Amino acid sequence: MVRIGILVKDRRLVIEEADFIPCDDLEWTKSVPKKFKKDHKVGTGMKYGDYGIPTDIAIGAYIQNALNLKDTHVDFISPGEVSKARLKSNDLNFVLAYGLLEAHYMDKSRKASGDALQHDRMKKCLQQSENVYPPLEYQELCASKVNYYSYMKENDLSVLPTFTMTAEEYNELGHDASMEKLFNFWKREQLTTVIAKPVLGMGGADCGFFKATDTDRASLSKYFRRCMKKYPGLIVQRSVKGFGNAKECPELRMYFMGDQYKYSVSANGNAVCSHPEAEGGTLEVPLNKLKAVTQEIIKKLPHIVMPNGAHVPRLITRLDMGWRVDGKCQPFVNEVELCPSLYVYRPLSEELLDYISCCARQMVNITRRYIKGNGASGKVKQTRSHASNAKRVTKHHFLKHRPFSAKQ
Repeated sequence: MVRIGILVKDRRLVIEEADFIPCDDLEWTKSVPKKFKKDHKVGTGMKYGDYGIPTDIAIGAYIQNALNLKDTHVDFISPGEVSKARLKSNDLNFVLAYGLLEAHYMDKSRKASGDALQHDRMKKCLQQSENVYPPLEYQELCASKVNYYSYMKENDLSVLPTFTMTAEEYNELGHDASMEKLFNFWKREQLTTVIAKPVLGMGGADCGFFKATDTDRASLSKYFRRCMKKYPGLIVQRSVKGFGNAKECPELRMYFMGDQYKYSVSANGNAVCSHPEAEGGTLEVPLNKLKAVTQEIIKKLPHIVMPNGAHVPRLITRLDMGWRVDGKCQPFVNEVELCPSLYVYRPLSEELLDYISCCARQMVNITRRYIKGNGASGKVKQTRSHASNAKRVTKHHFLKHRPFSAKQ
């Protein structure tokens, strides 16, 4: 029996991100436990994404029921159930939609939930368990803004002018020296307005905009003092006016399965979603150009090697892209996401159902390769430059960080 574990997303986050899929007409979801379902209440204004079952549960249900695999069992592991013993009971456990970044984000509501150890327990279990996908080294590269922006710059990939600093570097340098280093970057790049973002930040939490004025520089200095106590690092980069909110400057979330592009969604600050004209939507997007840019990024990401030596393919990667800078088409990476919501904002499309199906099949494929162990996939070749670059730029601040308290 092949046992596949899925670390299930906290239900509060599923509700916040509207990451449910309607399932009444999907036969392979009938056996999903009721505790994972959210009923559709007619007349309450509920929209697609507000009811059904979470997308990570749907992927697991597809493995269990739609693929007709008699030798495969799926273990849904809720955040409060994560333990070393539970992870060990499965052949491979997937950080699919809920990882350390998401657990850290939920810290703010732990007091209400009564679970004050969710993030710490998950981190400890993941550090002590080798049968977790993706391995911690890859999670640390892709879940930290400091690491993936550094990796992008190292590999000549399109990013905005960006300054990165870990909390450890900040404490070693001291506040004044850190600010001098940041302000020298700001001046050297001739930037006007910048945006500051925390590592482990989600949903715009603790992001801030600062202009090139004495008043805002002083505010940014205070921001560093405060946020370096809460987060494992910060990044500061050029701000693109209207990015992600204005119709003239949208952000496109581009979904990949393994190395293959699947579909895209755009969502503005008012949660109004759309998708490209080329995929049946209304958004004007230079999709072919963006696909070429993102394919190059995917190509240059390090391949995944498990602790037992098995070379396995990637699963979900979402690249959040911008492309309009000062009225010109200049594609750039804004975010890299390993555990993204799937944006269920319209009646289930063929693209989304195909994505769920492909994800389910890929998880089975990855698990079987992992079980075979070292040398399971000799066809996947990691270029030395990409592997060494990843190790060189990865700063191990992500797992050292202790989550902030409610008082901070």
